Amino acid sequence: MKKLIASLAVVGSVLIATPAFAYEVQSGDTLSGIANNNNVSISDIMEANSDINDKNLIFVGQHLDLPGTDSKSSEAQVKGETQTNEETSSTPSESKSSSQDAAGTTMNVEATAYTAFCEGCTGVTYTGIDLRANPDQKVIAVDPDVIPLGSTVYVEGYGEAIAGDIGGAINGNKIDVFMPDQDQAIEFGRQNVQIEVYE
Repeated sequence: MKKLIASLAVVGSVLIATPAFAYEVQSGDTLSGIANNNNVSISDIMEANSDINDKNLIFVGQHLDLPGTDSKSSEAQVKGETQTNEETSSTPSESKSSSQDAAGTTMNVEATAYTAFCEGCTGVTYTGIDLRANPDQKVIAVDPDVIPLGSTVYVEGYGEAIAGDIGGAINGNKIDVFMPDQDQAIEFGRQNVQIEVYE
């Protein structure tokens, strides 16, 4: 459910409406999905909502401010008109292409999990991150031909991570997410997730 909230600014002697949207989180929503559907980046949503400390912790019924401009909404607010959701929302294809330009590259991948304490593991990633010394570090192993090493990657259900490792079985659209302990890695299992890659 989107609601239009207009903030007014005076420029010279002209009153201008600058729209910001309030979005109510629904069951099944992710921050990544909300960003894609509303043509904004995850980082912009985080900046507009200082109460969100973890991208993975949004809850049903939560109200999010979604920054952005929409010329139709602006004109309607200045004229005092109201619009329905259908008039203010864009089509999914428009959202996806704009999201890729503004927020990075979005892709679907197969994700598995690993730990730093497996037999034969040193706990140090390919790029030199010591995961045993930094168990709270969010790191993923990637195929560097698909996701450049050193990239920041937002992984649905995991959070923002660094593409800091590689793996023999990580080829193509596959990633391996680091978990601090074996139980968490087993619980994560194998799943298809959406990611956003920021180079």
